[in-house]
Amino acid sequence: MVSTLLFSVVSAALLMGFISLKRSYTATADFAINHADQMRISDYLAMDFRRARKVDPPNRNDVVIYLPCYYDSANQAPQLPALDGTGGVFYGAADCYIPVRYYLSGSVIYRKEGTGAPQSLAVDVQDFIFDTTDLGKVIKTSITFKPKFRSVGATAAVAQSTAFYNTTLLRNNRGVY
Repeated sequence: MVSTLLFSVVSAALLMGFISLKRSYTATADFAINHADQMRISDYLAMDFRRARKVDPPNRNDVVIYLPCYYDSANQAPQLPALDGTGGVFYGAADCYIPVRYYLSGSVIYRKEGTGAPQSLAVDVQDFIFDTTDLGKVIKTSITFKPKFRSVGATAAVAQSTAFYNTTLLRNNRGVY
């Protein structure tokens, strides 16, 4: 009887340890996935905003950026840069742009370039906010990921702690707004 009791106590302790270890592993894996998503989004946003010739005024979870036509769509040859006389550079025709759209659909952030298929950049996203300051020369983005492992729900402080902020300083005012 005593040995059965000891076996039960040891088994319960081992089971609790395994459950705790599994939760810890899952939390670490989720953190690593969110961190990789944050770095990927940061790289894409900085690259596209700096190359942008024009940016539409953003909605809360949606923005369209217009990139120059670096390649001729007919024969896929690189376009030669040309000056517009006011310090701007354009490739191909002066009014040739490729739209790149970033948007939140469900809990996934997508990037869609031109008429191509949307590319998933991040999962488990709660909110995706664009903000502009300094007359359109600075673009700030905020991405809040959904917190995990909350049995009673996440407080505002916990949700805010998952936020990722990106600030991109444009090289010049490129017709933004």
